[in-house]
Amino acid sequence: MNFINTKDGNVCIVALSGRLDSNGSIEVEAHCRGLIECGDLRQLLDMTNVAYISSAGLRSLLVITKQIKSSGGMLALCCLTPMVSEVMKYSGFDKILTLLADRDSALARFNS
Repeated sequence: MNFINTKDGNVCIVALSGRLDSNGSIEVEAHCRGLIECGDLRQLLDMTNVAYISSAGLRSLLVITKQIKSSGGMLALCCLTPMVSEVMKYSGFDKILTLLADRDSALARFNS
């Protein structure tokens, strides 16, 4: 799993690349936890280059969401590929996580 962090105001945008499987989920969780510890409590995960997500990946997103919310922050995901979007829908995670179509609508959500 690869990460590219950028900032837009007070939102940390993390562009993910790779598979969000058992290995990738450990990396994502550790990466986002590190950002939380550095004070980045408003995180946007750009999923443009994530072609696959497993149940381990779903679990890690849930863990990250809980950690951020308990610290008073917010997590959102944007730019889901069709396969990842389908997994989110069938697992019910589209009701649990904040999923947005693109970066612009996600950033607008953070600023509302």
